[in-house]
Amino acid sequence: MSTELTGPWLRRAADGNELAGQDPIGLFCLPHAGSGPARYLAWADRLDGIDLIGVCLPGHERRIAEAPLRRVADIVDALAEAMSPYYLQRPFGLFGHSFGGLLAFELALRLEAAGARPLHVFLSGCAADPSGAAAPEPPVADLDEEAFLAHVRALGGLDPDVLAHPDLVDLVIPALRADYEAAENHTPDPAATVAAPITALGGLHDPAAPPGALIAWARHTAGPFSRITLPGGHFALFDQEHNVLRTVRTTLTAAGRATRVAGRT
Repeated sequence: MSTELTGPWLRRAADGNELAGQDPIGLFCLPHAGSGPARYLAWADRLDGIDLIGVCLPGHERRIAEAPLRRVADIVDALAEAMSPYYLQRPFGLFGHSFGGLLAFELALRLEAAGARPLHVFLSGCAADPSGAAAPEPPVADLDEEAFLAHVRALGGLDPDVLAHPDLVDLVIPALRADYEAAENHTPDPAATVAAPITALGGLHDPAAPPGALIAWARHTAGPFSRITLPGGHFALFDQEHNVLRTVRTTLTAAGRATRVAGRT
């Protein structure tokens, strides 16, 4: 079966030749606000047996010339369509950090409604209940540039090398603001539940997704739930990549094995 990916939304870490003769599990990685797939695609060498696929939203990385989307529903609809040639043929999981976690959960809902069930959903640095974290007033997306950059800098959301160059900052700010706008204007369904198991990960000192807001994800899955608390703040997953990727690899491998066994019985 062909699982060729085309179009601008999805970037595969491995090319077709590398995947030939294999039956890997797909992992779609949804990046945090203002970011793209590059940092996640770098994980591929440490995720044996997994077909790592990064999501690139309009206005981000190689799509920087495009206008960013400003509604979660629009992003999820477009992603579900872009993914459909893949998820109809091969088992897969979803991984999202921060804004990407919000997208990953909403995408899981959308895909399950269409008859496709992710093996597992990994949500990093993402609060299940927005009331579990202090809501900014006014919304972050509406802050003036100085205050907006101060907020992003406090979370560690932009590379210091980018922040040191005003011309680079000017390039990434529109997409970053659009992502904040999409997240802050999104009203999640408090009763929404996916069938897929959920693992919630986050930093012990993350102001955007404190530990209690991670536990709340247990109410949003009909399957098993686990929480992993990491030392650090909002971007603890990058400081603890070894542990995060070990969890992802072992979890998906076990889920894939169980799916194959079930398919033979």
